[in-house]
Amino acid sequence: MSSTHEDQVEEAGPESDEQFQKTGSEQSSSAGRSEPAQEVPEPEQGPIPIWLIGVIGLGIFWAGAYLFSFSGGFKADVFDFEPKYGAEGGGAKGAPDPKVVGKALFSSNCVTCHQATGLGVPGQYPPLAGSEVELGDATNHLIAIVLKGLQGPVVVEGKPFNNAMQAWEAQYTDSQLAAILTYVRSDWGNSAPPISADMVKQIRAEFKDRKEQWTWPEIEKMPPKNLTGGAPPAAPAGQQKPGTPASGSQPPASNSQPQPAAANAQTTQPPPQSQPPAPTPAPATAP
Repeated sequence: MSSTHEDQVEEAGPESDEQFQKTGSEQSSSAGRSEPAQEVPEPEQGPIPIWLIGVIGLGIFWAGAYLFSFSGGFKADVFDFEPKYGAEGGGAKGAPDPKVVGKALFSSNCVTCHQATGLGVPGQYPPLAGSEVELGDATNHLIAIVLKGLQGPVVVEGKPFNNAMQAWEAQYTDSQLAAILTYVRSDWGNSAPPISADMVKQIRAEFKDRKEQWTWPEIEKMPPKNLTGGAPPAAPAGQQKPGTPASGSQPPASNSQPQPAAANAQTTQPPPQSQPPAPTPAPATAP
């Protein structure tokens, strides 16, 4: 390279750098004017819709009601082996066993006081195992107590108890109460006839206007009734049973019809047999 050419490059160098910087700044400014900056929209802020709050509240209420109805009190000994969903097996399905239904209902509420063993709590809640109230013939007393409740002192199996039992007539139907009573009369060694829904319905209608809980003296004054169709309860000493004649009285006259004459004739003595006639002597001949 000649010295002249080098001088020209040195003279043109600073000017070229200035032009390059100027051109770059113009291009960047033009690019900035042609492409305006985009703003990012902010999310909308506002209250939660009322309908969404209602849906969430309804779901929580339904979940609580479902657990309350089908949890069985979260007891380990309560298990419903019959599925409530899906296809069930063919064939006719029989009615549920009242003892199974009664045990599930008993475990939900009654087990707290009377215990799973049926022995109750000493001094507070009477036992159900071997109780004369549960197994006695006065089944109307038993049903009335369960319907209206019981308060105050009571003696069961010769032991005193003093507490209160609430009324269950508003919580359980006739069939449910019958299932509970059937269960307690057949478990823990108990063996008594079952209670039907019709029996509970009869006692419920009889005392439908009563609002207070029973006391034990009131129960004792109630005429006993055996609704299961078994032997009637024994009458107290000195009390005459219905239909029994008083002692020392003459038995009632018989209303039987007189026997026919032919029948009376059979009882008469037969006539005596006649003796054979004596032989007639032969006439005497002349000599």
